[in-house]
Amino acid sequence: MKRQETIGYGAIVISILLVILGWNGITFEGEIEDIPTPNTPNRSYFADEPLPEKGFGPFLAVTLDLTWDRDDVYAVIVDQDEKNTCESTPPGLQNLGDPAICGPYDTDVITGSTDGSTGLTWQVEAGTYYVGIGTFEAVPDGFEVNMEYSVHLQAGFALYFVFTLLGIFGLAYTRVE
Repeated sequence: MKRQETIGYGAIVISILLVILGWNGITFEGEIEDIPTPNTPNRSYFADEPLPEKGFGPFLAVTLDLTWDRDDVYAVIVDQDEKNTCESTPPGLQNLGDPAICGPYDTDVITGSTDGSTGLTWQVEAGTYYVGIGTFEAVPDGFEVNMEYSVHLQAGFALYFVFTLLGIFGLAYTRVE
């Protein structure tokens, strides 16, 4: 076997392995414990720090799964504008109990869930986003909530394109004489 054929077939094998690895992806998991539970019903309170921004745009597909251990708590993900809107009005004047305004059923919420065992799943988008939590009752069942998260990274369209180019290069290189 010639040197060109060895390099070409090696590039094809590497390309196929990268496609398989990209398809399966990698998952990071963690837990955040003892998050203070708000005691204002149907009002979302947001983290001070935004979620990490999605880097590498079309190269990676990122999915966030979030679950929590309480039935009386909901979670939402909002963009920076919605967070600023919700935080600019005092809780007593904001929605007067209407869950459609800065609550779990707000139309400006990117995604949310009222069921902690099922949780929420979000395909991460480019931009600045915040996680918020709230309760349905004026007096929640407890003072703290524990959340588990999972972030799944997979190859995006652009990486598959690069892997395909690598395979085509390998195939072409095997034909060089």
